[in-house]
Amino acid sequence: MRSAPLLPTLLLAAATYNVSANAAAPRPVKVMIISMFGAEEKVWTGPLKLEQKIAVPGLSPLHPEVRCNTDDVCQMTTDMGKANASASVAAMIHSGLFDLRATYFLVAGIGGIDPAQGTTGTAAWSRYLVDSDLAWELDARERPDGWRTGYLGINMKAPTDTPPLHYGSEMYQLNQELLNRALALSRDVALADSDQARNYRARYAAAPANQPPQVTQCDAMTGNTWYHGELLGQRARDWFQLLTANQGKYCIVAQEDNATYTALKRGALAGLLDDQRIAVLRTASNFDRPPPGVPVLESVNANSGGYAPALQNLYLAGNPLVQDIVQHWPAGPAPAAPMTARRSGPSYAPRIMIVNMFGAEAAPFVKAIGLTEKHKVPGLSARYPDVLCNREQICQLTTDMGYSNAAASMSALLYASGFDLRQTYFIVAGIAGISPQHGTVGSAAWADYAIDYSLSHEIDAREMPQDWPYGYFGIHTDGPGQKPRFDYRTEVFQLNTALVDRAYRLSQHVVLSDSAAAKAYRTGFTAAPANQPPAVTRCDTVSGDTWYAGETLGRRAEDWSALLTDGKARYCTSQQEDNATLEVLRRGEAAGRVDFKRILILRSASDVDRPHPGQSNSDVLLNYAQQGGFEPSTANLLLTTQPVIREITGNWKRWKNGLPAE
Repeated sequence: MRSAPLLPTLLLAAATYNVSANAAAPRPVKVMIISMFGAEEKVWTGPLKLEQKIAVPGLSPLHPEVRCNTDDVCQMTTDMGKANASASVAAMIHSGLFDLRATYFLVAGIGGIDPAQGTTGTAAWSRYLVDSDLAWELDARERPDGWRTGYLGINMKAPTDTPPLHYGSEMYQLNQELLNRALALSRDVALADSDQARNYRARYAAAPANQPPQVTQCDAMTGNTWYHGELLGQRARDWFQLLTANQGKYCIVAQEDNATYTALKRGALAGLLDDQRIAVLRTASNFDRPPPGVPVLESVNANSGGYAPALQNLYLAGNPLVQDIVQHWPAGPAPAAPMTARRSGPSYAPRIMIVNMFGAEAAPFVKAIGLTEKHKVPGLSARYPDVLCNREQICQLTTDMGYSNAAASMSALLYASGFDLRQTYFIVAGIAGISPQHGTVGSAAWADYAIDYSLSHEIDAREMPQDWPYGYFGIHTDGPGQKPRFDYRTEVFQLNTALVDRAYRLSQHVVLSDSAAAKAYRTGFTAAPANQPPAVTRCDTVSGDTWYAGETLGRRAEDWSALLTDGKARYCTSQQEDNATLEVLRRGEAAGRVDFKRILILRSASDVDRPHPGQSNSDVLLNYAQQGGFEPSTANLLLTTQPVIREITGNWKRWKNGLPAE
């Protein structure tokens, strides 16, 4: 059909863009297509003749370039999962290589669909993006009576309670005008299909699951964990309604979109792009639950025939919008904006960068170390827009909480701050839950390994095979205990053993803070170290946006850590950010910006991850604050790191070129 011009309100140029005084002019971009892995990328590169390659520091090593054509359409591939998505998009935004002020962003990838909303091959434009991971979880068999699911909002009392959106990345609403335009342009497109997909969908009893694919409007759930089955599918529907106040319509699940949008939102707040120019298209490669009568496990890895059509339909449904933007672009350039040079002269070079995740973790450092100098950095969290420093070149960054925020903030630090971080030591310091087998409330643990807890399949425990210990298992495996391929490359990080040795020895005799409530709580445990005063220890950490508790999921964290590290890691703490933070720093080393051998992780225990004898699994989660660990744990971050900070800064000539010999 013939298309009308794009809405004038969507063609306004955005605000000021900062570039180096001596740099070449940033490349203008009309459309930036964002894919997540290579097969999604390939459907665009040939048809759109994306032949110009632009290397961008900080992108995934598998996808290090943005590809563009003569129509100023570009495409980037983030790599899969939240950490990769947020890191890649933020690196692209802050590279200074692209003028994104008037750019439209098309996020286009495959996902799993609710059979009540579509079928394999369906192309769905999103109005809402909801994060499925940012929640509390108990194993479904350990949930209290009356709960339909083991999931609930963080700091809530029941699954039906609506949580406040404290992370800022839980839910996003996209521009309705742009959504309507995209839907109108693609609604009548003939989508690809396959014989195998037709045969498989015939196993579903009702439309639209058993009908041919169509272009539609329904919304995307995103999270690192690949859930499957009727029970977790129903939880997704309920969660979506809860977070969108019944305005959204859940239909398709993917991993990256909230993380991608977080990085784009940060770019908009920095005046680098317009967040009203973002469209999200997901096409269905599979269903999120089985056909009637089919066991859930059989359905997880079933070849439903949707993969190839879903890839083709990204282009078929998405390209009409791309071409409409190109064809109706204004005849002249975007209105000029003032060009502001970055600071000239030598870059500020911190000796230590302390990385916290929220204000209460940062406060003891800010006060004790005298971090009074403020360096505003574009792309940081709106709540924490400054890097704080002192005269001793000790600095501190607060990322904001969760994977999406952590990766976006760290990327902004590396690529937008102007700091010289090549010799900087990074100390990631935050609170966590701890296994009572390796510590107690208030304990402080230096980590050698960081393991991603979230990148896995999940089946509700009530639908899993009876001989399984829990419903989690590796992606593209058949059950618990099978080690998955590291397709995301963010699954496991190992830090510099020698540096961790030194930090532990410098701090192991520190007397840690405690509280009367913590002392009282730990008397419920019958064995050390859970019933002993807090101490500095050395054991490993798992990362994931879902805050779990209970005997079963605590045991799963132990098993998963051992499985992914071939028995080398000793799990003790759980938190929400470290693997995302480390992925940005690893990429930064590849870009020549940081030295990955200079990273430390310290996590202190605000609570334990499983109950003491006589305590319920739900109580250890719902009433974690009564354990009395919050104030001691935040104080102990500073107490434990102070000897390390003093050693490095007080002997900088010895530490400047790397870990010195003793």
